Amino acid sequence: MNLPPALVNRRVLIVDDSPAIHGDFAKILCPATPADDGLGETESLLFGTPSAVRTPHFELDSAFQGREALDKLKAALADNRPYAMAFIDMRMPPGWDGLETIERLWQVDPKLQVALCTAYSDYSWEDIDRRLALNDRLLILKKPFDAIEIRQMASALTVKWQMTEDAALKMNLLEQAVQARTRELSDANMIVQNSPTILYRLRGDPSFALMYISHNITRYGHVAADLVGSPNWAQALIHPDDQANVDAAMARVLDRHASGATIEFRLRTGQGTWRWVENRYIPVRDHDGRLLEVEGIILDITERRLVEDKLALLARSDGLTGLTNRATLIERLHQAFAAARRGAMPFAVFYLDLDHFKRINDTLGHPVGDLLLQEVARRIRSSVRENDIVARLGGDEFAILQLDVSDPTQSAAMATHIRDTLLAPYNLAGNALHISVSIGISSYSAVSLDADSLLGQADMALYRAKEMGRNQYHFHSEEISREVAERMTIVSELMTALEGDELRLHYAPEMDLHSGRILGMEAQVLWQHPRLGLLPASAFVPAAERTGAIIPLGRWVLDRACRQMQIWRDEGVAPPVIAIKLSLAQLKSGHELIYDVLRTTARWELAPWDLRFDVTEATLAQTKWTHNDALPRLRELGVTIAIDDFGTEYSSFDYLKTYRVNHLKLAQRFIDSAAQDVAGANALRAIVNFARDLDIGIIAEGPPKPEQHFAPSTVSPLPSAQGLYFIEAVSAEEAGQLLRDGCKAADPQEGEE
Repeated sequence: MNLPPALVNRRVLIVDDSPAIHGDFAKILCPATPADDGLGETESLLFGTPSAVRTPHFELDSAFQGREALDKLKAALADNRPYAMAFIDMRMPPGWDGLETIERLWQVDPKLQVALCTAYSDYSWEDIDRRLALNDRLLILKKPFDAIEIRQMASALTVKWQMTEDAALKMNLLEQAVQARTRELSDANMIVQNSPTILYRLRGDPSFALMYISHNITRYGHVAADLVGSPNWAQALIHPDDQANVDAAMARVLDRHASGATIEFRLRTGQGTWRWVENRYIPVRDHDGRLLEVEGIILDITERRLVEDKLALLARSDGLTGLTNRATLIERLHQAFAAARRGAMPFAVFYLDLDHFKRINDTLGHPVGDLLLQEVARRIRSSVRENDIVARLGGDEFAILQLDVSDPTQSAAMATHIRDTLLAPYNLAGNALHISVSIGISSYSAVSLDADSLLGQADMALYRAKEMGRNQYHFHSEEISREVAERMTIVSELMTALEGDELRLHYAPEMDLHSGRILGMEAQVLWQHPRLGLLPASAFVPAAERTGAIIPLGRWVLDRACRQMQIWRDEGVAPPVIAIKLSLAQLKSGHELIYDVLRTTARWELAPWDLRFDVTEATLAQTKWTHNDALPRLRELGVTIAIDDFGTEYSSFDYLKTYRVNHLKLAQRFIDSAAQDVAGANALRAIVNFARDLDIGIIAEGPPKPEQHFAPSTVSPLPSAQGLYFIEAVSAEEAGQLLRDGCKAADPQEGEE
């Protein structure tokens, strides 16, 4: 939905019993100037820069008594040319005074913005508040007037009136679009209401409210209207044991590069029974990749699951080990392949072969060999997750179908665990044995030909592992093997680096461009690698997040950042807050993270409110969907929260009303777009005003452009537009010097010497 940029309504009504006052207003507000395209104003609001736009032109009307003002207001509304604001004098004998005039005008036009002009009054401020309920439509202008003050007030109130009108128009158009979309879905519902297919739609912001569900949900004993109105609709429909898998599927949909996801779960009926369904998520995004909606399709697959279970019961087990047999593995492999084609999580196939097993059979006999196979099967089964499939293919060959694999590193970690588990000594029938295993791994991808080829690729990877010396794993792709090996090596070395002195914290100052004051320091971790040199966080943090190493790494960053904050405090130069990036894995640790914050701040004699945690919109969305309460608990402790790269994931910002975040960090590309076109400037202005209304601070990321000037502006900067990164992250020593320099600049006595 795109609206053409609207001109600002600058119609102003002057209500005063003195003709001279009307003349003064005309001299101040009537100079003709070009219209503002919105960009210069936005830059001025956010950065405090001088605006290149000249004084705007206002269209003035005069009324000398309150009754005359009311008549003019009614006439203006009848002509569809409403006034945006009015300057109203407090005392206008013998008619209505200013308060009664405002009351009468607001009865006719409650949108009118008012500046009440007074030098003295028969009313106290409490009386005025009781009469008019001082709100954002009313400002007080004290006499004697200042020309700049009048122009600023007229500009601010007329722009506010226009923005309110534009917002109402957009909301009306949005409601019409939603109603039209709902009518379309209602028509579609007539088609599907006699089928087992259920359609639904979720709002595309981190609340993920259920906006619509097709009427045929009544087939399962539910009332569509009750579900749409419920904040716990997901818990009402999804089996508790399946919730984690549904959460994982939803997390994939929230990835801005995902085209969809598929998950099977048990759906609760109104009678308390369960039906197996296949759920398909389809994300709907705008051209910038921001999530608008999530559309869903639910298909009843209960009968199919019953047939599959019966087939599995007929012949699914290996007689010796009790594991799944080859036929059942192939069947489950085909199912996983088909599901992945529909958007379900990828998977991996493991092919395992015991090294030199024949020697044991030849020297100790087949009975001991069978005991060994049974113990190997038990150890493998204990090394995988409950939903993974372990099969014996025959002889000493085993296979594993590893489900829900988002990254090959997960397969490498499981293969390493299985290898180490099988290496432990065996004591079988009085015989002390040792055995190793070679493992081949094939990972599903969008270019995989079919299910059978994946098993063949795993078999080829197994022989490659044997050729390379046995007792190891190998992927079917040399590139994957190399990438995984590098990643696992990085993680292993990272754990060593945490114990040594290889990690460093640098600090990015957050500056208030209007005063030059440092508002905070963001901690950024770097690694002085002994072989690779100085590595930025992007070179090792993603691997740490995939493998769980982010938990000890995050604990180290928190401790060192707090220690540095205490050092600066002892020196008398500490910034108001120190900021640390927080990952989804850390938030999932829940109470462990809370404990770390309390323990670490206490250790370094800090308070939780000395910290700020920066999280991305995607992380915020996933914690909301999974009902993770770590962020609210951190806020209760006093920790401040900022949303990193705000405005890049979601098209709606309404969800901010439900989150007690303290700051929004605008991505550099978002700032750049505001400097390139009017639409970007309008979007930026809307965010700044929206944040101001919610008392949320704005931090704009990235260096300033050369053409931006930071001299004092005649326009007061918004207090919520606090800072801008314009210095690269520097060492603790350099950051300390910046803080000391800032303290000296702020010391008036220093400046007098």
